[in-house]
Amino acid sequence: MDWGIVFGATGMTVGLLSLVYPRTQSVHAQRQADTAQLATALELQPAMAERIYQARMDIVTDPDVAKEYLDSNPHMRTLYGNHALAGAAIVRNAIDGLQDMYFLRKQGIVQDHQWHNWTSSFAPIARTPLARLIYENTVARGALDAQFAAFLQPVFGGKPLGDPKAS
Repeated sequence: MDWGIVFGATGMTVGLLSLVYPRTQSVHAQRQADTAQLATALELQPAMAERIYQARMDIVTDPDVAKEYLDSNPHMRTLYGNHALAGAAIVRNAIDGLQDMYFLRKQGIVQDHQWHNWTSSFAPIARTPLARLIYENTVARGALDAQFAAFLQPVFGGKPLGDPKAS
């Protein structure tokens, strides 16, 4: 037996394995980075959404600010008619919340029971004329993601919401 051939073959095998190992480590490092980025986004999103929701509620609960808002946006006064501005803000917040849940569901983060809870809670809201007006206004202004807007549209015709997890 020629030990040179054995040691040579062993060296080549170890060399090949050393090429595979860093690649495997690189894949795992990328997965960890992606997970960390997702965790950060999931942590940051509620705080950002809460700031928007709170700003809307502040606008509609302060009579002077609400008046200035409607005076500056007369089409909004026409749009909402006799509806309380606070009610409109609540419905808009529900639509925005559902949009967040939609994209989290598409990513596989939102579980079946969470999705069912959100969609069953939104269905009665969608039956109100105010919800349809707010939806149409947000779509016209490009304030909703186009993909989500297309997904949500059938609920205003009385149809059940689908499941973005399946798409």
